[in-house]
Amino acid sequence: GAAPSLAMAELLDGKALSAIVIESLRERVTTEGLRPHLCVITVGEDPASQVFVKQKRLAAEKIGGSFTQRCLPSQTSMDKLCEEIRECNCDPGVHGIVVQLPLPGALREHEREVLDLISPSKDVDCFHPKNFGRLALGQPSFLPATPAGIVRMIQHYGIETHGKLCVIVGKSNIVGKPLGLMLAREDGPAATVVFCDQYTQGMWELTRQADILVMAAGKHHLLSDPSAVRADGQAVIIDVGIHRVQTAEGKTIIQGDVDAAALRPHCRWLTPVPGGVGPMTVACLLEQVVEAAARLQKPSEAAALAVKACASQGTGRLRSEEMQHLLTKLGASFSQAELDVMLSSVTIDSDGSIKFDDFVDWAFGIGS
Repeated sequence: GAAPSLAMAELLDGKALSAIVIESLRERVTTEGLRPHLCVITVGEDPASQVFVKQKRLAAEKIGGSFTQRCLPSQTSMDKLCEEIRECNCDPGVHGIVVQLPLPGALREHEREVLDLISPSKDVDCFHPKNFGRLALGQPSFLPATPAGIVRMIQHYGIETHGKLCVIVGKSNIVGKPLGLMLAREDGPAATVVFCDQYTQGMWELTRQADILVMAAGKHHLLSDPSAVRADGQAVIIDVGIHRVQTAEGKTIIQGDVDAAALRPHCRWLTPVPGGVGPMTVACLLEQVVEAAARLQKPSEAAALAVKACASQGTGRLRSEEMQHLLTKLGASFSQAELDVMLSSVTIDSDGSIKFDDFVDWAFGIGS
């Protein structure tokens, strides 16, 4: 068996780190005058989902943002659910849209279609093919919350990733796959990533070599044997599992994919459950909502400033330099050439001015 290290593993305290992230978001919201608004759409009464939704609500309030929950009954039709998503897509006051998974019954087989309907600019979970594709290409617009939380924890605690072997058990689109993409980025963590699933032959041979082992299989205490991790006691174990377990006394407790009591004497770092990955997921989701608000609010403010500028002249037109001035005020500096390309869809008069209504449409991203 593995020789136990003399010390117990240190815990990666996701709860403490998430409080730091939330506080920095609160400061950003205040200094940039943002009004981040997260809308969560729930279908049915899944008890675990209700816990997660409550955590998102509390975090949104802590950063000074707003939170809306649209509760649909479990028998909701696909059409009704799609209608709710479209309403949120069209609402300029909503910056992030989350459809809480899993969906009940008949809707579950339509999960992909449902997620594809969310506007990519509000898809703070990074589930839309456009956003997931950008992540895969190393040009992320949003980061998926759980992987982002894990990467943030690894970085915060100064854990070396460059050229290290990272074994990820579980290939879900929500955790395993995107986490692998993020950790493998050569201009980032630059880890050597191996994915395992239920078909992997000799999986524990692989986990035994891992510098960083991520358990994201959704199987209670799948990792319980210390001989499945490095014998030198230097492994970093990240536990993504969340399982509600009844104790002999009939009490419900939360445990993970890792038997922490068995593994903690045999590794260097370990995320506790609860208090590890969970709080970081919520904090990093809110980080994406704030980012979305920053991107979506700016064009709206541009349009508002344009309204004021035009109202004072009464011409109903904007000259090129006035547009430049407005955009500069918003911290969006474009060269004349870039501006011309961006406004190519807008009719420009011989004097270089454009109809004010066209500018507003462009600033709001309408029809783009």
